[in-house]
Amino acid sequence: MESGVALADAERRLKAYVAALWGIDPPLRPLPQDGDPAAMRPRFDDALVRLPAVWPGMDLYRAALAHVGAHRMFSRPWPARGLKPLLILVVSLFEDARVEHLAMRRLPGLRRLWAPFHRTEPSASLMAADLMERMARALFDPAYRDGNAWVDKGQRLFFERPDRWDDPDFSLMLGGTLAGDLGKMRVQINARGHRVEPPYRDDNGGLWLHDTPPEPPRDVDDPLDAVRPDRIEAEQSDRRDGPPRSLPRPAPFAVADAAAMQPVARHPEWDHRIGLHRPDFVRVVECVPERRPMSDAPDDRRLTSRVHALIRHAVVARPERLRRQREGDRLDLDACIAAAVARCQGHAPDMQVYQRVRRRGRDLSALLLLDASQSTNDPAGDGTVLDLERRSADLLAGALDAAGDRFALAGFRSDGREAVQWLPVKRFGDAYDEAARGRLAGLDGRWSTRMGAAIRHAGSLLAGQPTLRRLLLLVTDGEPSDIDCPDPRHLVEDARKAVQELAGRGIDVVCVALGGDPGTHHHIFGRRNVLAVDRVERLPGLLPAIYAKLTG
Repeated sequence: MESGVALADAERRLKAYVAALWGIDPPLRPLPQDGDPAAMRPRFDDALVRLPAVWPGMDLYRAALAHVGAHRMFSRPWPARGLKPLLILVVSLFEDARVEHLAMRRLPGLRRLWAPFHRTEPSASLMAADLMERMARALFDPAYRDGNAWVDKGQRLFFERPDRWDDPDFSLMLGGTLAGDLGKMRVQINARGHRVEPPYRDDNGGLWLHDTPPEPPRDVDDPLDAVRPDRIEAEQSDRRDGPPRSLPRPAPFAVADAAAMQPVARHPEWDHRIGLHRPDFVRVVECVPERRPMSDAPDDRRLTSRVHALIRHAVVARPERLRRQREGDRLDLDACIAAAVARCQGHAPDMQVYQRVRRRGRDLSALLLLDASQSTNDPAGDGTVLDLERRSADLLAGALDAAGDRFALAGFRSDGREAVQWLPVKRFGDAYDEAARGRLAGLDGRWSTRMGAAIRHAGSLLAGQPTLRRLLLLVTDGEPSDIDCPDPRHLVEDARKAVQELAGRGIDVVCVALGGDPGTHHHIFGRRNVLAVDRVERLPGLLPAIYAKLTG
């Protein structure tokens, strides 16, 4: 192994290496050299990877970056609030092993890279640091035999369930069990001074969410600081008009009950840089909107009656082919052959030799999905963009309910990949009644627009509908974005992939664009599936007409 390799000299090769492995290009920065070099461990967060400025060799740097990449691919951060330090350390130990085995499944050569660093041997030591170092080897190498009951139990439980390795909560469950056992052994550990082993593994700070996240010391001349805006400044820059001003603290979520904010699904997310899905990467949380009085717009009976007529005459039905008819639009070949055979045999032929197509009933399931992100609070006409979305949805939903169409209505927004909020207004099979109208009135605009996750969740609901036609009609005033995605292309490509996935399942996805870049919308949905509204004020009259055109 090489010795005395400087990060500054190896940075270009290391960045090429991690890009080849995982398709990521994280900024690399040196750790401050103010401690014992042997105790230094890599650190990472959403923005940076920090490594020792000088390490014994390139293999150590490569092993560290491969391990950090595995975390970025397969881990999701957990809240650390209220957890004991010992629990955090043991859960992190199992999570290190879990992501490495997933990485070795995909890239088997990584075993040869990591194995030389797992050199610890069985011993009689009951020191916590020694036990955890031996546990690290036991979880990496199934052939290792330690002899200590605690290490052997962790190894057995881990390798008994390889089918659970795809679930990050498996680490949480095993870590909780083994941390409890370690506590019963009265083992003492200095959590602050604990050194993760082997040395290529990071300090696990990137796996946990703290109320006040511990910031590693930054270089004074860190160039990223110059382009990292404060959250409030970023939110101010997103406003379309008006002078900059300090923003008030967001109001509590407008949901009917805190218990209603429940995780309901996990969905993958497409990473265009590596051409693969990140499995179970995004969590959808259902938040039932609080019911509020629906503020009706000035009564426009002519518009309402026109909307009902449009929907009533939009015929979406399953075709039924009627054979052996006395008249029709084409010949029934089987009936024609039978008639010719009868004539040749001297029998009177049956002259019902036509066929025609008849459509019975309306055979459509539609899901109307409204963007409820912060940008929908922007002014439009006499109210906001969201006000117009609500009025348009109310007109369309009332007409669909009167026509007997099977439909659902929901909103969406996001606050990072662990909080994509699904806001159900009306579910399939429910009536569009005053309770549903109250939930529609309770929709409020906040946060961001993780569009791909919302499209996939809508698709999972539409996929279960037993109808000929299934349609997702998405109304948005912007483009995909979220607070944890500095690369704007990432969520655009993920949304495009989600649309393609739904198309493969026979679900049509159409976007009604109230703003944003037309080129981005065309890239995501396809040019034919984007209906741009040049003036947002026209949406209430246009949305039902758009629906009728799509389903007629």
